[in-house]
Amino acid sequence: MTDTPASYRRTALILTAAGAIPFLGFSVATATLEAPTNATAGLWLQTYAAVILSFLGGIRWGVSLGEGPPDSTTLLLSVLPALLGWVILPFAIILQPAAYWYLALAALFLAQLAWDWSSASLPAWFKPMRLGATVAAMGSLVFAWAAMEFGF
Repeated sequence: MTDTPASYRRTALILTAAGAIPFLGFSVATATLEAPTNATAGLWLQTYAAVILSFLGGIRWGVSLGEGPPDSTTLLLSVLPALLGWVILPFAIILQPAAYWYLALAALFLAQLAWDWSSASLPAWFKPMRLGATVAAMGSLVFAWAAMEFGF
């Protein structure tokens, strides 16, 4: 694997940190706003989570294409985050305010992180960045779950 220029890594880190802002903002809004606005903020958080899960799956798809002929299992696994995130959204809307959908999305982030962390295909600098972003995403989702579940 070729060395990644420091300027590229810095840009990726800045964009990743900026991508955490909606997670943090929507989770705080979910916890602090009055009903029904807090539920709307929660739905925005869940929607954003599904979009980011799609993005993470796209990263894995792209990496597999760069390695030569992609293996079918990798391609299948790379679309699962998008599909599962997309499937969760209608349930979150219909069964709202069922708070456990936040936990389902957090579990998907954890599964994606485990796959990314175990991959030799991803550059070493990417993994700590993904860990930080996943902690922010999962923490926000769990915080929103707790806010909706326990009403704080």
